[in-house]
Amino acid sequence: MITRRDLCVHSNNIEKELRTAEILGIDEIGSEYRGVIHRNVIYRLDKRPTHVTNFPYLLISEEIREISSPWLDVFVIRDYPKVKSVLRRKVRTGLGLEILINDIRGADGCRVGKWFESIRDLYKLTKSTCCQLILSSGAESSGEMIAARSLESFLLLCNIDPATYWQELESWIDVKIGRRCYVDA
Repeated sequence: MITRRDLCVHSNNIEKELRTAEILGIDEIGSEYRGVIHRNVIYRLDKRPTHVTNFPYLLISEEIREISSPWLDVFVIRDYPKVKSVLRRKVRTGLGLEILINDIRGADGCRVGKWFESIRDLYKLTKSTCCQLILSSGAESSGEMIAARSLESFLLLCNIDPATYWQELESWIDVKIGRRCYVDA
């Protein structure tokens, strides 16, 4: 069975986002930790917790100077052409490189085309550096969440096999979460 994930959903109402995710065919989401733990959520943190946690989490950054940090799990790419050369030089094995669909909402056709080309190029980079491409909605509300089938359509437009993508993402998450010291509630 394939687990479909949207690892970037910014939420003030996580229960609503989880219900929406279920309707959209998304099995698990990534969201900020707000003090309450939910099933089917991987929490996005910007720094390592000081104590053992009872929730799974990934450490996220958008700061290019942190690209080589050993604590970093996911680097969010907002402008691929701008950071492309730094990524090629400094990216370390096992890092997740995340692209947000929300970044192109309302963009013109030319910019969308360049965005797809960036994803194709980034995918090649992740393959050559043993990193993981992460395609996320970047949704700010449940109305901006994207269905699993739509995510798969994006992947196909980028010449990425969806089944392979989901399996590789699941394996990558299992490794990242498996290294964490947290108590499974």
